[in-house]
Amino acid sequence: MTYSEEFKIALERTARFNLTPPDIFSETFTRVMNDKRIRQMNRVLAPAFEGILSYEQMVGQCLSINFKARPVLEEWLGCPVYYTLGWIDDGTQRGLYRFDDDMIADKLANGHQDDTMDIHAWLTLPSMEIIDLTLTTTLNFLQRRKEGEGGIIVKKADEITGLSYKPMLVGDTFLSKVGVLRGVTWFELG
Repeated sequence: MTYSEEFKIALERTARFNLTPPDIFSETFTRVMNDKRIRQMNRVLAPAFEGILSYEQMVGQCLSINFKARPVLEEWLGCPVYYTLGWIDDGTQRGLYRFDDDMIADKLANGHQDDTMDIHAWLTLPSMEIIDLTLTTTLNFLQRRKEGEGGIIVKKADEITGLSYKPMLVGDTFLSKVGVLRGVTWFELG
């Protein structure tokens, strides 16, 4: 199944759980990101990384960093940027940050009670390009490798090798309804 097909299923799942999917979704087949834009990203995204002084502070912060980056990228790129929640298929049986419809239903019914949540966030462009600002740093930190710290993934989802992104929900309503976003918003903006 292509990322585009999985993304459309994630939009349907978002609607099925009454989580306010985007009003309009229109896939484009022209790339949004090019070499020039990729080189400018550090400067453009500086507000999303405000207060982060080391790579270690980025570990496990995909929800807040991508939440802050979305409106900045939307304004800069002049197109919708979709806050995407899902998991990473790394070829192992468990995957990374894997969750399913049962977890979504449970969290919506009971809220989120833990300090952490086994979920990943990234940004999806209408061209099905992925912008992931944290995964590379998190994985390299956990594996005690320095060479990939600060790296970001910017690529058509179906062209990424070694892992694949599995979108489950689109938008931030789920995080708000289960009580996670409130903490992120206060911490980041307060």
